[in-house]
Amino acid sequence: MHVLLVARGYPTDKYKTYGIFEYDQAKALAKEGVKVTYAAIDYRSLRRWRKWGVRKIKKDGIDIYSINVPLGQVPLKVLRALSIRGLKKLYKKIEEEQGKPDIIHAHFTNSAYSASFLKDEIDIPLVITEHSSKINTDKIDKNILDSATTAYRSADRVIGVSKSFVDKINSNFDIDAIYIPNIVDLEVFKYKEQIKGDKFKIISTGNLIKLKRMDLLIKAFYEAFKGMENVELKIFGQGVEKSKLRKLIKYYGLESQVELMGLCFREEIADALQRSDLFVLASQSETFGVVCIEALAMGVPVISTKSGGPEGYINEQNGILVDVGDQDQLVSSMKYMYQNADKYSRKDISEEIETRFSGEVVVKEIIKIYKELLKNRYRITKEEIKNG
Repeated sequence: MHVLLVARGYPTDKYKTYGIFEYDQAKALAKEGVKVTYAAIDYRSLRRWRKWGVRKIKKDGIDIYSINVPLGQVPLKVLRALSIRGLKKLYKKIEEEQGKPDIIHAHFTNSAYSASFLKDEIDIPLVITEHSSKINTDKIDKNILDSATTAYRSADRVIGVSKSFVDKINSNFDIDAIYIPNIVDLEVFKYKEQIKGDKFKIISTGNLIKLKRMDLLIKAFYEAFKGMENVELKIFGQGVEKSKLRKLIKYYGLESQVELMGLCFREEIADALQRSDLFVLASQSETFGVVCIEALAMGVPVISTKSGGPEGYINEQNGILVDVGDQDQLVSSMKYMYQNADKYSRKDISEEIETRFSGEVVVKEIIKIYKELLKNRYRITKEEIKNG
């Protein structure tokens, strides 16, 4: 079986997490014996420096074909047209060198939109996995709505990465999307016995954007632990809110307790989690919440907002759920964890996550969909031949 996986991009040393959900799935599929060809369409702005033009590399045994053009903020109509053209250009090279795939599997709205036009041209089944938080809302931007509607109507199967997200997709688009979660990379985020230090260490990870509410986390941390030098918070990630968060840390006098770590390799985050006592996510909206899953995979108890995805896997045995935007609940939960984090079984937490979200478990469900679509396609083809 040959799958063409259409993605936003792929992780590099400079942009360590870009396209990471797609890439994790590609690696897991390849591990299960599926031939995966990876097509990345990257039209981010000039600020996101990378080698431009069409490139082919091999990474972790996967053939990656990418087209990189620095566009940034251009009219959506132009971006759509260029994305479709770029994917078709990549596909010609892919088919020449790798052969025609059996399935297209596209991730995120924009990639799925482009893939829907390729599907029309080469006539093979299209699977879409949607992750976008822009879809995870009751009022979707019209341009996003139009793109998603076009893509979903063309798809043979639409997947959402959490049960609540699937409900939202089905309600907004009147389709029958199904739930298959994201993958946790257990080669990186695997259980190790905690390295206990002399401080209570809290970790949070995410893009430094308004949606992630790192400002709320810092305010709650101040209220819960101001002046307690034995408690520290490390925030991993980068984004437009960085300057604002630095000012907030200075305003509350938390320079010795709160640190912005920037964008780090997963291995660095995993090392910090092994040394931590608690993970906190204060996000306003999550389609899945993979950062929570990564912490849980290492056995770290989690506090998360009821932001969409985390409700599907956080329970009394591995953490606490709080209402979105509720600072008082966040404060009381962190204080509780300060007193009780050691009572959670880190090994049990890790084992539960492995049984539900390992690459092996998740891609088996995906492969099952591929086989079903190809079987139905073969059956229809035979009937068409029989009927002339």
